[in-house]
Amino acid sequence: MTTLKQDALSDKDIPRVAPVGKGVASLPGWLTHTGAMAAYVVAILLSNYALQNFPNVKLFDMLVFLAGYTLGFRRGAMVGAAAWLVYGTFNPFGPSGAVLLGVEMTSEAGYALAGALAGRLLKAGEVRLLPSKASLLFAAAAVLSTVAYDVATNVYTGLVWAGLAGSTEYARWVWVALSNPGALYFMAAHISSNLVFFVALAPMAIVAGRRLGK
Repeated sequence: MTTLKQDALSDKDIPRVAPVGKGVASLPGWLTHTGAMAAYVVAILLSNYALQNFPNVKLFDMLVFLAGYTLGFRRGAMVGAAAWLVYGTFNPFGPSGAVLLGVEMTSEAGYALAGALAGRLLKAGEVRLLPSKASLLFAAAAVLSTVAYDVATNVYTGLVWAGLAGSTEYARWVWVALSNPGALYFMAAHISSNLVFFVALAPMAIVAGRRLGK
């Protein structure tokens, strides 16, 4: 397994690849990055379908966050977009429309941005399994990025409802979409599960990758 370190938000500086043995370390950078991106997408899809009966409880967001942390914002956003393209099209509960799919892809990029920012503030070598500053940083990233995602997608829902009702009171419909009991319940489930995954599982993945890369 290859551990990638993100040193900047832009992709002008190619992340350094930790040596993992002969052959792998000598692979071209683009091939290593492409393989890592594909691995993230596959992990997202497998976990999404495995957890399909648990609405808003997915490893998806944490994996995009990790992609942003290890590969940088651009590649992390591409991982999220590719995963949504497949999952949104072949969703067990029905495919997403083109506009909704675009909203989901764009909103998911927020997790990649959070991961890239976390990578700037805390290098992989500083991440610990026990409660530490990484726990606080990842918890903040989980809450802020999840709230941003849910607000963006619910605003879209409110605008759709206004259109279906033939109403021009867009602000009222957006508020209904944001504040109705169902939306609040699913937002709470989304934030709670992401908080657990980001704080408990993300450090484990980073530490495991670091150890395997030695």
